[in-house]
Amino acid sequence: MILVCVLIGVLFYVSLETINFFRLNMFRANLVSGPIELVAEMTAKQLPDYQARWVEDVGRLLDARMQLRERSELALDEADIEQLQKGKLVLRMLDDFNRQGEAVVKVPGDLDRYIVARGEYLTEQQARGVAELVAQHLSAHPVLQWNGLLEKLNRQFGFSLKRVPPFQVELDDEKKHRLFNDEQAVATFSGNRGGNTQITAYKLLTETGEVLMLGPQQLFNWYPFELMAVLVVFALAFVGFGVYMLVKPLETRLSGLEKAVLRIRGGDMNARAPVEGSDAIGQLAGTLNGMTEHIQRLLNSQKELTRAVSHELRTPVARIRFGLEMMIDAMNDEQRLKAADAIDQDIEQLDKLIDEILTYSKLEEGTPVLDFVMIDVDQLLRRLEQESQALAGKKQVVYMAPDLPEERRFAEGEERYVHRVVQNLVGNALRYARSRVVISYGVMGDVFRIDVEDDGPGIPESDRKRVFQPFTRLDDSRTRASGGYGLGLSIVERIAYWHGGRARVAESSMGGAKFSFLWPRLQSLRESN
Repeated sequence: MILVCVLIGVLFYVSLETINFFRLNMFRANLVSGPIELVAEMTAKQLPDYQARWVEDVGRLLDARMQLRERSELALDEADIEQLQKGKLVLRMLDDFNRQGEAVVKVPGDLDRYIVARGEYLTEQQARGVAELVAQHLSAHPVLQWNGLLEKLNRQFGFSLKRVPPFQVELDDEKKHRLFNDEQAVATFSGNRGGNTQITAYKLLTETGEVLMLGPQQLFNWYPFELMAVLVVFALAFVGFGVYMLVKPLETRLSGLEKAVLRIRGGDMNARAPVEGSDAIGQLAGTLNGMTEHIQRLLNSQKELTRAVSHELRTPVARIRFGLEMMIDAMNDEQRLKAADAIDQDIEQLDKLIDEILTYSKLEEGTPVLDFVMIDVDQLLRRLEQESQALAGKKQVVYMAPDLPEERRFAEGEERYVHRVVQNLVGNALRYARSRVVISYGVMGDVFRIDVEDDGPGIPESDRKRVFQPFTRLDDSRTRASGGYGLGLSIVERIAYWHGGRARVAESSMGGAKFSFLWPRLQSLRESN
């Protein structure tokens, strides 16, 4: 819209200046041609030695700078010379603003002499001077020839010249006194100054007692109202068309966006808004699609979670009910204590399940508030080695520290979540390892990597993508025997996602599975990428 308005403003200004340029040239040509040609004609009748001085005197009379020049003194091109040879006027602009002009006309009968006149605006002095000049021209001829002379001058001048009786002259007392008593030429303005202003000049013809009336001549109006009105209408029409051309495609795209929103509101989570371009609407459509995909994923996750939780809760609840029945039917205290221990284990299992579900749900809801700090990964893994060894039983948990400089042991992250990732990976590896679990880490450029390997049966390549899905069990009977709910690796995957990294699984050199957690060493690098 800003570009359209700027373009319209530029076109408006250029159009107005172009039109005024041609109008000004025509106005000056019509205004100047008659008086200058009359000066040239009267100059030819002067004595040769007196012509130059006479032209200068006439210039002062006309409030203009007039000189008699030789052809060699003028910078004329071929077109100007050809026009002058035909007896026509050459009019040229002298400044960039078209405020000052120069008129050149050939002196009749003289092969090499030209009158050059320079001036600016039409002034009252110029009007009086032209009246004086015309009166002198008429006085040089018999009165009987005046009508023919005025008819000829009317064809040359851009304004009318006529003889009027004294009583038809409408002037104030001061100007009438100057006109009839002092016999001076006078000029008067009429109309609205700055708009349709007109100037009229009067000169008393003493031979007949009549008054020579020149005009009224309308002054040049740089910005006439009619032209302004036409250009404003044109500009508004152009703006309207430009706005329509801009708004129409936007309206079409917004309509497609509205249809997608209505479908989503109706429950169709597969609806997507068309993404066209990278402007505000395109970004909005992309954001809407991303939000819809996130909502769809959350809804699917919620459905899966609800089904899985109901399935997972059924077994411990059934065992608790069975344990209560055993307590009721128990014959002695030993049997009651045994049933109570079984119930307590089931309740503990429920507590762990609820803790896993809450953690996973929190990570699935949206972006958690993460407090990123520089973590000493070496120290964290040594602590996890001790914590895991206490729960490993006969199996061995080994931390293999790489030989890296101290500054390369630090990475930016949320320490409790990184701790949870390694804890889950070690716990998962202990369930399937035969005898040994190995923890290690490494740095690849700006990417930090923690690996957890075991010597268990491993994971088939076809199932490696599924292990990070919630409540996924590759071998249900073995999982139940070894514990777990299928949420540990899903939590690892979500924590990796919120750290700008990823979790993956491969085959270990020990024959089992190798789980890796990779994320940027510095979160600022993640944001810049």
